[in-house]
Amino acid sequence: MQETISDVLTAPAGSTRSVEEELISQASAGVADLPMLDIIFSRMAISLVSTFKTKAAFLCDIAFDEVQYHNWEDIVAGVDRHGICANVEVRPWGGTMAVVLDCDLIFSALEIQLGGKPRPGSAPKRPVSVIERQIARDLIDMILADLSSNISRLTEAEFIVDTLEVPQQMPALHGGKTPCAVARMSVDIGGCMGTFSVIIPMITLEPVQDKLSKMFFGDKLGGDLSWREHILRKINGSNVQVKAQVHQLAVPLVDILQWEPGTTIDLGVSDDKEISLICSGIPVMFGYAGKSKGGRIGFRVMREVDDADLDAEQAEELGIARGDEEAAQ
Repeated sequence: MQETISDVLTAPAGSTRSVEEELISQASAGVADLPMLDIIFSRMAISLVSTFKTKAAFLCDIAFDEVQYHNWEDIVAGVDRHGICANVEVRPWGGTMAVVLDCDLIFSALEIQLGGKPRPGSAPKRPVSVIERQIARDLIDMILADLSSNISRLTEAEFIVDTLEVPQQMPALHGGKTPCAVARMSVDIGGCMGTFSVIIPMITLEPVQDKLSKMFFGDKLGGDLSWREHILRKINGSNVQVKAQVHQLAVPLVDILQWEPGTTIDLGVSDDKEISLICSGIPVMFGYAGKSKGGRIGFRVMREVDDADLDAEQAEELGIARGDEEAAQ
């Protein structure tokens, strides 16, 4: 809810009451935003398109805006009464949450899987049948598996469906004033718009609230070992170009314009001059040059680079690289 005080003051008379009620609802929820939830569900909206294509055999577009925060009774009041609700146990957080599908999504998926073509507004407004209930359960399992995969980069989570309920039974699942985080996604299947919502009470999120309440920039996000191992394999198998820089000399342009073939340039470099080993324009190590028995020139590493060796721009770039390396480890 992004309404401001000026929105309330300038709202038409007929809509002032609804704006005030929304402000009261938000204030009564009394919760702080969890920015990492927005990132998790944004990624989930993208990955779920592929999941539905491969596992449910239908193409779709999924739109997600942001996580919203409301009381349980306000959420239940807006649920499609012909949809289906899954009461889900969350391990090891020690709480429950809900996944709600509306009837348009359920019947559009059913039409596609039975070889038909869904039409907008064709979903019957009645309680779901046994077959439709199973279709809904399959979709919910896919949604939860995808959510678990995306959230595992931050923290361990396993979602297990406890019961499937009709929306009329939802008020009994949680107290009316229970504050919740709601991620609502719109699903377009062949021009038919359906929705599903993931509703997580704040008390369920309490064990991981610290991790969800701050943004991560290059920090280690969690225990997804397979992802880190994949990155490490890519890094270890990569090739980079390095060059040894003996010296940099500042020369006036007027002198350079006088150079010609045969001109001798005094570099002012002694035999014991320290050489820089450079990668992507940034010094990474220092050492000295020498000749091997075969007459080839070699480089002996003596020390690694430190911040005193770098200018401000190089230090910033190297700091980002170190952050990426630590995240991969």
